[in-house]
Amino acid sequence: MQSAKDFLKAEIDRKLAAASSITETAQKAARSLTSDEKQQVETLITEVNQFKARVQEMEDNERIAEAIEGMKRPTNQVAEPAGVKDATSFGDMFVKSSAFQNLQGAFKSGGLTGNWTSGPVEMPNFFDAKATVTSTASPIVNPDVRGGIEPLLMRQLTIADLLATGTTDSSVVRYVQEATNTNAAAGVLEGDLKPESTITFANVDEPVRKIATFLPITDEMLEDVAQLRSYLDGRLRLFVQHEEERQLLSGTGTAPQLRGLLNRTGVQTVAKGAGASPIDAIYTAMTNIRVNALVEPDGIVMHPTNWAAVRTQKDANGQYYGGGPFAGMFGDNLWGLRVAVTASIPVNTALVGAFATQAQVFRRNGLTVEASNSHSDFFQRNLTAIRAEERLALAVYRPAAFHTVTALNA
Repeated sequence: MQSAKDFLKAEIDRKLAAASSITETAQKAARSLTSDEKQQVETLITEVNQFKARVQEMEDNERIAEAIEGMKRPTNQVAEPAGVKDATSFGDMFVKSSAFQNLQGAFKSGGLTGNWTSGPVEMPNFFDAKATVTSTASPIVNPDVRGGIEPLLMRQLTIADLLATGTTDSSVVRYVQEATNTNAAAGVLEGDLKPESTITFANVDEPVRKIATFLPITDEMLEDVAQLRSYLDGRLRLFVQHEEERQLLSGTGTAPQLRGLLNRTGVQTVAKGAGASPIDAIYTAMTNIRVNALVEPDGIVMHPTNWAAVRTQKDANGQYYGGGPFAGMFGDNLWGLRVAVTASIPVNTALVGAFATQAQVFRRNGLTVEASNSHSDFFQRNLTAIRAEERLALAVYRPAAFHTVTALNA
C-alpha cells in the first residue's frame, strides 16, 4: 500500500508535470500564457509548495522517531546473588550467598588449610540500601527503564502552510505594488477626447531576515546517548519554526525581525461591537476584503480560546451551530474558510485574509542545523554547539487583502 509521503511525492511530480506541460504548450505556440493558464500554473505551484512542506514535516517526524528509537537500550540487569532475595543489608547478602555457604561447609568439614578465599560474591552497588527492603525501594529490584525521551510539547505550526512560498538568492526581495489608481473610464461621444485613467506604482523592498538559535551540549553526552544529536536537531528546528510563525504574524519589522501581517500598513480592521457575534464580525471582514481589495479571502487565524468560543456556540434549542462534537465533517472552517488555530496570534484578535494569493514567504536558504566546537572555549571544555538557522522574507502584495477583527470577547 502506498504511504502518505509517497502519495504526496507522486502528487508533486504530477502537478509539476502539469505545470510544465502548460508552459511548454505556450512556448511551442510562441505565445504568452493566457490569464487562465497563469492561474492554473500558479495554483499548481502553490499546491506543490504546500505538499513539499508536508513531506518535509513527515521526514522531520521520521528523523525524530528514528532518533528516539535509537536511544532505546536494554536495561542492564544486575546479577542477583543466590539466596539474597530477602536480604536486608550487604552483610546479609554475603552470608546468604552460595559462595559463603560453600565456605562455611568447608570450615565444618575441616577442609580448609593454608591460604583460602571465598571467591567473588557479586552484589549490586546500591549505596542507599536500608534495613527494611520494600518493593519500591529495594536495591535488588531493577527499574523498568523505558527508552526514548519525552519532549515538552509545543504548539502546532500553521501560518506558513497558509502562505504561498518561494525562494530567493538575494538579501532583499523587491516587488512592485500598485500605489494609487484613478479609473476615468466613461462613455464618450463620437470624436470626443477619451478620459485618461492613471495608475502609480511603488517599489517595496522586503529584507531577508535570519532566525537562529543554538544549544551547547557536552561531547560525552553526544557520545554516550545514542542518536541524541538527531533528537536535538529536530528540537532546534522546531524552536526556529515557532519563532518564524510568531514573526510572520506579529514581527515588528525592526531589524532583525520580519514585519508580520498584523503590523502592515494598509491592513483593514474592525472591532466586534458589544453584544455582536464574532461570527458576524468575521463575515464583515470577509466582505470588506472583497469590496476594498477585490480578492477572495481564503483563511482565518484565531487563538484557540476564541475558536473554542465560536465552535461551541449553540442556538436557542441548545444545538451547536457547527454540528456538535461528533460532526467531524464540519472540520475547522468558518464561512467556508479554513481556520488556522494557533496561540501565536494575540487572544481576542482574529486575522482574515487572502493568504495564498496576496502574501508569500521567500526563503533564502532552508532551515539548516550544524554542530561545531569552535565557539568560545568549547574545544577546551569538550563542548559542542548545535546551531539551527534560516533566512527568509515576507512579501505582502496587497495589505488590504488582510483584515483584523478585534475585541472578540466584547
